[in-house]
Amino acid sequence: MKARAGFTLLEVVLALTALALVAAICYGAFHLGIRAVERGEVAVVTAQRLRVASDLLIRQVKSAVPYPARNRDDEVYPYFMGTATSMTFVTAAGQEGGGGLARVVYQVVDDPPRLLMAESQFFSPDSLGRAPVERSDRRTSVLLDGFRSLKFEYLMNDGADTEWHTEWNGLEDEMLPAAVRVLVDGLPGLEVETWGQEIPLMATTFGDNSGEVGEEDLPEAGDDDSADDDDNGGNTP
Repeated sequence: MKARAGFTLLEVVLALTALALVAAICYGAFHLGIRAVERGEVAVVTAQRLRVASDLLIRQVKSAVPYPARNRDDEVYPYFMGTATSMTFVTAAGQEGGGGLARVVYQVVDDPPRLLMAESQFFSPDSLGRAPVERSDRRTSVLLDGFRSLKFEYLMNDGADTEWHTEWNGLEDEMLPAAVRVLVDGLPGLEVETWGQEIPLMATTFGDNSGEVGEEDLPEAGDDDSADDDDNGGNTP
C-alpha cells in the first residue's frame, strides 16, 4: 500500500508549540506597548496639571506683599500665616476681578489628598488680624490632586537664621518669609518621587520686607480694600 501524504503527530505538536510561543511574544510586546502609552499619557496629564498649579503658586507667592494686619490687641504685623499644610497671605497677583490685591488661602485636605485654593478681594486690616486663620472663603478651587502628600516650608533669612521652617506666623516673626518651598510626593507619571519648587518673595528680594509695619502703614478709612467687619471674616463686600 502506498503511504498517505500528511503530518505526523510530532510535527503537529511542534508547530502548535512554535505558534503559541510566537503568539505569547506578540502579546507581551503589545501589552508592554499599551502600558507604555498609558504611562506616557498619565505623565503628560500630570505634568500639565503640575505646571498650571506651580505657575499660579509662583506668581502669587512671588507677589506677596507685607500687608498690615491688626489683631484684637491692636498689634500691627505683616499678614502671612503658614503651616506645613496651609498658608494664607495677601498678594498683588489676584486672579479675580482683573488682578490687584487679594487674600489667598492654600490648604491641603485629605480623603482624597488635594490642594485647594481660595481667593478673596474683600478684606481689611482688622478682618485679617481678627478673623480665624483656618476660616475658608466661599470660592474654593481644586488646584492639584492625585498626590500622596504635599507640604509647605518657609525660609527665614534675617541674618542670624537661614533655615527652612514648617510654620510661619507674621505676628511672631514680624516679617514675610524670604521664600516658600513646596514639596509634593507620589505624583503619578513623574520620574522623581518628590517634586519640589522654591519660590522667592519679591518683597524680600528687593528689600521691601523690612519686617516693620505700624499704624502709619494701615490704609485710611476710605481706602480699605473692603467694607467688611469681623463678623463676616472679610468675605462680603
